[in-house]
Amino acid sequence: MDKRLIEEIKVAVEKAAKENGAEGYELKINTSTGVGAEALKDEISTVNYSRSDVMSVRCVKNNKSGYASSELVTPEEAASLVERACDNALTVEDEDEVPLFEGSPEYTYVTKERPEMPTPEEMKSTALSLQRKAYAYSDKVCDGTQCFMSGSASGSVFLNSAGLSLTYDDSVVYYGASVAVKDGELADSDFGISLKGKETEDELIARVVDGTLSKLGAEPVESGKYNIIINAETMRSLLSVYSGIFSARSAFLKTTLLAGKEGEKIASDIFTICDDPFHPNKYGCCPFDGEGVAVYKKNVVENGVLKTLLYNRMYAKKFGKETTGNASSAKGVSPKGLYIEKGSYTSDELLEKLGNGLYITGLNGMHAGANTQSGDFSLQAEGFLVEGGKKTRPVKNITVADNFYNLIKKVEGLSDKVDFGATSIFGAPDCMFSDVSISGK
Repeated sequence: MDKRLIEEIKVAVEKAAKENGAEGYELKINTSTGVGAEALKDEISTVNYSRSDVMSVRCVKNNKSGYASSELVTPEEAASLVERACDNALTVEDEDEVPLFEGSPEYTYVTKERPEMPTPEEMKSTALSLQRKAYAYSDKVCDGTQCFMSGSASGSVFLNSAGLSLTYDDSVVYYGASVAVKDGELADSDFGISLKGKETEDELIARVVDGTLSKLGAEPVESGKYNIIINAETMRSLLSVYSGIFSARSAFLKTTLLAGKEGEKIASDIFTICDDPFHPNKYGCCPFDGEGVAVYKKNVVENGVLKTLLYNRMYAKKFGKETTGNASSAKGVSPKGLYIEKGSYTSDELLEKLGNGLYITGLNGMHAGANTQSGDFSLQAEGFLVEGGKKTRPVKNITVADNFYNLIKKVEGLSDKVDFGATSIFGAPDCMFSDVSISGK
């Protein structure tokens, strides 16, 4: 972000806070820019640019906090926000539970290469190149195939009258393909993305097209209990949906069954969940949370034992704990890099350990078919039948039903690589589970 603008906004906030009788203030600015180009058939179908700015102010007056926010980031708007926040503080009944934060003793800044946002010409050229390579890779690739290149940049500023002054910027560039294939009466589609530089265009197209072709002719299996492997990509999505159960806010609101269970066994002995803001494979390494507290790596679940929930300062005070640096805001809690720790099996070795069962590559309708309070889920799935430790035929039109709290107690094996995906803060290896209900034929 522009340093001169930040300084002008800071001066405006300080002046307005004094004029409105504020005892203290907190200023946060979050910016996000996105660019992208998409190709359909042999031409560019869309080129887009988006920008989102949010500036929020907290003012303390008469030991009460008022808040105000705006999508306009200017010194004049900042002064107006201070006035509105001070007025809002006068309507608050309860005094502040958590004072302005003076700062952590130390902040960890990770040096990572931050790519430049791609130009429109680069995005269009890459999208068209991927499109041509997809059609050239197999004569079964058909219309409906789309390829793209995108980039996003974000910035965060955190200032307060207690002396805290923090900034952070990050960016990511990635490309991907949504491939449609047809072979006679059989048709299917699949999707894949990759960080720029992690895979070449040829490698990305080969992975996505081969994966799509492997799904042709999929049929359901007989209903019953199966040992299954959920692949890394699908498992991290499931973890994302249920990540809220590890929040102290959820414990306070009684919307997680983990309330009051810190120190208790909740999962398999080989199951560990870590929250690591600095994992080298995840997107972003911001050194502070939404309250300006230094973030750090911690095990949430360790060898099956719930070591800690995730806390911000307010819920830490309510539970008599210390913050874990997981504030999304003064009242919100969120993970910073939540992932299931890897195991010792290669992907092939994990299939051999499974022997006979199912390898799940997709769970659909997670936000509709997953109850994040009870843990129950019933989701349409696709994948492969596994026989003798080998994937044999593709499977679809089945339903996987279980309970997340019970599922993590049935972990039988983990692969040796954690996958975060291109732009995700959630990660997982391939995970093997026993006795999962499958509805099929």
